[in-house]
Amino acid sequence: MNVLYTPIENLKPKPTPRLISSFHKLGIFTLSQLLLYPPKKFINYTHFQTLDNINNIPPGTPAVFEVTIIHKKSTRLRGRNLILGEIIIQDKTDQYTITLFNQKLLLESLQIGSQYALSAIIKPGTKSPLSNISFERILPQKILLHSHRLVPIYPETFGITSKMLRYRIDLAIKQFGQLPETLPKWVLQKAHIPDINTTIQYLHYPKNTDNIHQAKQRLIFEEALIMQLYIAKQKLIFQSKYAPILTSQMDKIQEFIHKLPFDLTKAQQKSVQEILDDIAKPSPMNRLLEGDVGTGKTIVATISMLNSYYNKAQSVLMAPTEILATQHFEGITKLTQNISTPPIMALITSKESRISTDIELGSWITIPKKELLRKIARGNIDIIIGTHSVITEQLHYHNLALVIVDEQHRFGVKQRAELQTMISKTKDKSPETISHLLSMTATPIPRTLALSIYGDLDISLLDEYPAGRKLIKTKLVPPSKRSEAYTFIRKHIQSGRQAFVVCPKIEADEESDIKSVEETFIDLSQNIFPDLKINMMHGKMKTAEKDSIIQDFKNKKFDILVATSVIEVGIDIPNASIMVIEGAERFGLAQLHQFRGRVGRGEYQSFCFLFETGEQEVSMNQRLKAIEKANNGFELAEKDLAIRGPGQFIGSNQSGISDISMEALLNKDIIVQTRNISQEILRQDTTLNTYPELKSRLSHFEDTVHFE
Repeated sequence: MNVLYTPIENLKPKPTPRLISSFHKLGIFTLSQLLLYPPKKFINYTHFQTLDNINNIPPGTPAVFEVTIIHKKSTRLRGRNLILGEIIIQDKTDQYTITLFNQKLLLESLQIGSQYALSAIIKPGTKSPLSNISFERILPQKILLHSHRLVPIYPETFGITSKMLRYRIDLAIKQFGQLPETLPKWVLQKAHIPDINTTIQYLHYPKNTDNIHQAKQRLIFEEALIMQLYIAKQKLIFQSKYAPILTSQMDKIQEFIHKLPFDLTKAQQKSVQEILDDIAKPSPMNRLLEGDVGTGKTIVATISMLNSYYNKAQSVLMAPTEILATQHFEGITKLTQNISTPPIMALITSKESRISTDIELGSWITIPKKELLRKIARGNIDIIIGTHSVITEQLHYHNLALVIVDEQHRFGVKQRAELQTMISKTKDKSPETISHLLSMTATPIPRTLALSIYGDLDISLLDEYPAGRKLIKTKLVPPSKRSEAYTFIRKHIQSGRQAFVVCPKIEADEESDIKSVEETFIDLSQNIFPDLKINMMHGKMKTAEKDSIIQDFKNKKFDILVATSVIEVGIDIPNASIMVIEGAERFGLAQLHQFRGRVGRGEYQSFCFLFETGEQEVSMNQRLKAIEKANNGFELAEKDLAIRGPGQFIGSNQSGISDISMEALLNKDIIVQTRNISQEILRQDTTLNTYPELKSRLSHFEDTVHFE
């Protein structure tokens, strides 16, 4: 085993189970993670002071005193479980008394007559002018860890302090000595970064700020490189597979496009061509169709599936919710009703199975699930739309060639891969045969993040809206303007429109002023709009209940739907023209933009009201003003990335990614540089056998980081 990945359990002295658990909470599992654990800041304890000058030192100054312990005593206060310690120290200028509360171990460790480095932060004019004190014994030839230098302060957790980490890191360095370099020498030179052992020295024992900067650059570069190497390797593996050739049926496609009640945008036309070019090759397509809300991803997906149909092959579209899957099934069935021989389509979810009929165009019937599965396996179904049900063990495809995953970030890599490889389970298909893959997302992804996380995908961009689409008017509403907003909303509902009201939580609590779904529903129903029909929906409801509510809303059985973020994607109510977001400061820009995209889907001018609580911070107010002024999702995504970091774009199920990796994701220059270097490394040797340490590092990354 590579020494770098020695478990911390093997360090000396052997950590206790409780200490090991605390290390794990910090993300430290191995020797390398301990030795490359980055400090969050440094305190300059190189300023030597004397005891007679304490009250003249500026407040907040880190100071070091070289003192001798001349007296110590401890007293247990009567009736209280408190030990009061007193230490008298002296240097060549003066004596000073320090009082310690409940620090029995420290008191016992200090030896009378011994010399110590006392480091502290100065707070003159207070009862205890020395705060954050730390004693470290001075001995001949001993290198001090906690003073006389730039002292690292680390992110801590219960049971692990910065002082303990400095001690443990020093012991580990002495135990293992020089560590093997993970990066090739030519990469270190090209990137202008230090080797691993120099990095460890610069990270924990820097001489100056330049050392700190160089160590940090090494960490960021290596994390980015390993991530890019992983992505590049996955792409090579993917491209080595075989996929069915689906020739471009442009004549038939154009006939379908001409019958549409709208014109395709230039971005849609370009994306269609990119997809058709990809699936005409024997290597599998792996493309991300990225489009803002309302830019028309569904029609691009429909055309792609029609091309598969014209090649006498099956295609499948997987959606994250039953609501969205049902909408896709019904919408695409209607879109294709003008074709002389429309494809037979199926909807399959956990609770229902439907099939379109070619007798009455645009209609569908419910059939038993077992019968539908048999039809799919025999090749009687051309387009299959569903949720996770499309990757069940019971479902076998006849000649699946194209897989489309909507809202791809809602699914894991394993789920997408499982769906792609289902083609190999069909007759006469080898395990090396997989389907073409088109992923779709309505969450605009910042360019830097796209290069980082989705570097193995080709990207098609829908960055323009269909002609005639009306921009949604967005307004920030302070508490004092709510009544005016309600009057405006009532007027539009009375004219026949409908409204969404989104709340950040389901139930009320005493600690927050943010209105919950339940509170808002009661308030709107009883006090504000008692004459209107209002309903409520949230994530704790069963799927069938939520589906029924959405269908009733679409059928105009009520006027206002109060909901949580369950309506963020996949809800298409053309008659809804009002979006109200309670506690808007609780949401990120990208999510607010998704909510806003639930309206403006019909012919009517639509409006979005961002209700504030009136207590948000300045940064929150800046975010809300940004979305008030901008309708461009890509611009908002860039701002949200800068404000909140990349976690929300990656998804909460992406685990094992360090803070340093997160910082690397924000650095476009490093991403581009490491992407190029990773490709050069694989051009030299796809097996990485000539770079054993780098291969080991990548293998460890693959074992510990799971893009699920």
